Amino acid sequence: LNAVQDLSKQMMEGLSETTGLYLHNLDVKKPSKKTLKKMIDAVPLSISYKNRKGQLPIQNAVWLDGSIPYIPLLATEGVRHNVGGADKRGGLLVVDPANNKRRNILELIAIMHVPSNPEPFDTACLNALKGLKESNLFLKQDIQDYNLLTWSCRTVRKLRFDYLAKMDPEGLKQHRYKGGPLIHAMIKGFATTERFQVFLATALKHHPHDIGLLFQTNDEGETAFECALKKYGNAATFGAIEQCIPLDGAEQLPILHRVVEHAPEYSNEFGKRYPSAMFVRDNNGRVLYQTDLASGSRTYDQDSMFFLRMSDEQVREIDPGTDLYPLMVAASGETSDLSAVYYLLRRNPCLVGTRI
Repeated sequence: LNAVQDLSKQMMEGLSETTGLYLHNLDVKKPSKKTLKKMIDAVPLSISYKNRKGQLPIQNAVWLDGSIPYIPLLATEGVRHNVGGADKRGGLLVVDPANNKRRNILELIAIMHVPSNPEPFDTACLNALKGLKESNLFLKQDIQDYNLLTWSCRTVRKLRFDYLAKMDPEGLKQHRYKGGPLIHAMIKGFATTERFQVFLATALKHHPHDIGLLFQTNDEGETAFECALKKYGNAATFGAIEQCIPLDGAEQLPILHRVVEHAPEYSNEFGKRYPSAMFVRDNNGRVLYQTDLASGSRTYDQDSMFFLRMSDEQVREIDPGTDLYPLMVAASGETSDLSAVYYLLRRNPCLVGTRI
């Protein structure tokens, strides 16, 4: 009886090894997913078989172009057979021993690329993420927990970055990397404007009124725009912005509103590039002169022409952001501009008996 049991054990180990080696070569074997599932059902230990590098089949699969489409199935079956242990989602969250950064499968799917033929690989990884999400093995929280927006923000991974941003658009604004907002990380950590440009182009789709978070500040109060100017210089920074927002192509973006709020010294630079934005209303319903006045950067003593150019209609128009007349906007804030208040009041004295 013992001899029979030993023989049976040896046969099962041999079968597990043979099937396990097969699972490590899915890019060559290319079985149908139905066939692969049957093989795992017949030999469950095969899905936990480790190669010479100590990798599980699901870990080896991420390194092979032809094996990536099998990752969702390997993960689903891995959950059934407790691959990697409890709470490891079938091996997805087990760190890869062959990766010197000790990243797990989700991180590797987000960061890997093939320089010689990037789009097919990017597409395969994107489809793997979609398959994992459909199986509830890839969660929105994972994007933040494993810095997936950071890892995927490159031209060669843009399909994945766009998908992750669509899945968690607020993550573009709220997630942080190395102590700062993501857009700052994309600027400070890299020598070229590539990642900054990829981030900005995608963020514009989800945060148009914030101009793709171009003026998001870090803990030191520095905007991403200022950070980019310091890192790349004027020409390269504006070149990257123009690639994301074509010249005179900001008919729906309140880009000039944000400039007068956060970088008024560059109003002329932006204005000559995006003149059509002059007539856009921002998300508060403000036209540009209202945002400009509310920013507090205009004073009567230093820029009287700004106030002199205001039409009678503008002097009487209530700011939709504050529900105040211009003279009251000029009177509010940390420093009240009394000269502006006096001028605007002379232009429209009837306000004395109404809202003051």
